[in-house]
Amino acid sequence: MFNNIVSISLLLLFYWYWQAAQTAKMLALHATKSRCMALELLMLDEYVALSGMGLKRNAAGKWQVCRCYTFEFASIGDERYNGVCTVLGDRVLSITMQPYRIE
Repeated sequence: MFNNIVSISLLLLFYWYWQAAQTAKMLALHATKSRCMALELLMLDEYVALSGMGLKRNAAGKWQVCRCYTFEFASIGDERYNGVCTVLGDRVLSITMQPYRIE
């Protein structure tokens, strides 16, 4: 009986983590697409990749999971540039981009 409770609890915990990770990834993807469109850039591969994760305090002082996602974009031609989107909980903290050529 105890083993079943532990197993179910672990499955629920895994599902909660997976759901939170997917929500953060979709938030980062939407934010980076919007930023690229606003700056008239092309987001390459329409993909963000998790590059780091940790705990950080939010503005209210509560601990939340902080995730960093990398993405690639282009301004002109075949040159690829990198960017990073930082998500804290359910909010985008920042989007930073490499300097890129404008022509």
